[in-house]
Amino acid sequence: MATDPVRERPKGYDHDDPNLKAGIGGLTVWELKKMAEEERFSELDNLFDNGLTMNALPVGMSAGTPFTLLVGRENKLIAEWLDYFTDKSWRGKWYFSSNNKAVTQGRNRVRKSLLLPTSPFVPMMKFTSKLVDSDSLAPRAKSNLVILTYSDPLTRPYVQELVALKVQFYDVMVAVKGKYGPVFVGKTWLGKYDMTGNFTATDPDKLVARYFLDFNEGALREQRDSHWDGSEEELFDPLPHVDN
Repeated sequence: MATDPVRERPKGYDHDDPNLKAGIGGLTVWELKKMAEEERFSELDNLFDNGLTMNALPVGMSAGTPFTLLVGRENKLIAEWLDYFTDKSWRGKWYFSSNNKAVTQGRNRVRKSLLLPTSPFVPMMKFTSKLVDSDSLAPRAKSNLVILTYSDPLTRPYVQELVALKVQFYDVMVAVKGKYGPVFVGKTWLGKYDMTGNFTATDPDKLVARYFLDFNEGALREQRDSHWDGSEEELFDPLPHVDN
């Protein structure tokens, strides 16, 4: 599946644009997850299809919330267990700074052990991210998009990364106006990467997850204050830079 790098387009938004900060009552990653739990998927799709065109990729650490769709909601107990397990094991993403503001690398904030519920969160599951004008998996999106590819996810490697070599996935997300600033609405597909790193979805019409990211300090503070279980976390200091 081919994607196009960002071409010349009318000026979009910077991440620190005050017009993207909705304030009290605005969207957060926790409100977006609640919408997914309430199966308000048409509202989430409307946000995704009518996102904001951004001038650059985000940079830094994000708060995040996941919502898995691997199991249908008719299997209520299994679906709820997967939601609980994923929610306890993933906290968001890291985006590295880069010379090319439309291409970078990053990591996921993932609990180190699948078996120890209080193990620390560490950066793992390497990805490459690009800002693109369009993607065949999101034909109705009116804004530019952020794609994340996981053709080479290994760092240490961790068990989760070895699984990702076998169960391959691909993310697309768009920015929308949020409480603290731009918040990202994301979708995930299963499929396969070829030898050149291009992805083909197993079923373009079937999502396996939705997720939501917020790189703003207000969201990170809310995560620490209201949505944290006391686990330790390995942080990047300084933030890595991609010299591209």
